[in-house]
Amino acid sequence: MKDLKLVYRAIFKGAAEVELDRLEEKWGSKYPIVIKSWRNKWENLSVYFKYPEDIRRVIYTTVYGAYIFH
Repeated sequence: MKDLKLVYRAIFKGAAEVELDRLEEKWGSKYPIVIKSWRNKWENLSVYFKYPEDIRRVIYTTVYGAYIFH
């Protein structure tokens, strides 16, 4: 989870892409389906970086909270 946080907590899209590459290098062989899913949906997921950091924090906190409680 720590390595994935580096992707969605990146300051801008380019930094997130670098972290996604690192995530794939480290975990891609163990979790290929997860990495492939992120890669296939990156254009949609990366829209998130158009929002200011405060809004992004609310988004990922809300999504994570929904994940935990469902």
